[in-house]
Amino acid sequence: MSELPRGVEQAFGVAAAELGLCTAAWLFVRELAQAGGPLLVQKLRDSLGRTFPVLDAVAAQWLDGSSIPVIDPQAVVAACAGSKTVLVVGFEADFFDALLAQLAGVQFRLLRYSPFGVVDWERILTNYDERVGLTDLSDFQRWAGTRSVVLTFLYGAGDHSAHASPAWLRLVGEDVRAQFHSFIGWDVLRQPMYVYPRWLVEVPRSDFSVLA
Repeated sequence: MSELPRGVEQAFGVAAAELGLCTAAWLFVRELAQAGGPLLVQKLRDSLGRTFPVLDAVAAQWLDGSSIPVIDPQAVVAACAGSKTVLVVGFEADFFDALLAQLAGVQFRLLRYSPFGVVDWERILTNYDERVGLTDLSDFQRWAGTRSVVLTFLYGAGDHSAHASPAWLRLVGEDVRAQFHSFIGWDVLRQPMYVYPRWLVEVPRSDFSVLA
């Protein structure tokens, strides 16, 4: 294969909405690399990179010779120790799956909010057992408590700030901070983005009790 498949931008948008920006980016880079090597990955970056900055960064990382990263949730597992409920803001399927497997007995609530608009959250939910459920901005506080933590996925944390889902700004406030035990940021990109971080918002590192 020497050319990008037709409809690749629409396909990536759907994948990013239901799998997460970083998970979808590595999926597309891996598949296109197998189909057409570096040339096709470069075409993917050139075609979609400005629309999807996380994809741009992931493609650049692969083109620079980096292998697909191994997901290590241990720092987040340690930060969740003793918790009963984890409220998840934003979604990254590969990272969430790795965490879920390490936290037996903990219940998870996915915040039903996405910058991509309509997302089939019920379809996402069918991939998990009864420990995983949904919540909304209108009722997430019912899951608050001294054994509840809030987890969000971050993209390219720097010395002072990181980028997160816009849902983070909708959820976090002084009243919310008093209701949960801790706030965890998991940097799933671990490198800077090279174009304007569309779909994301900049947040201070000080928002988080733990940054993994």
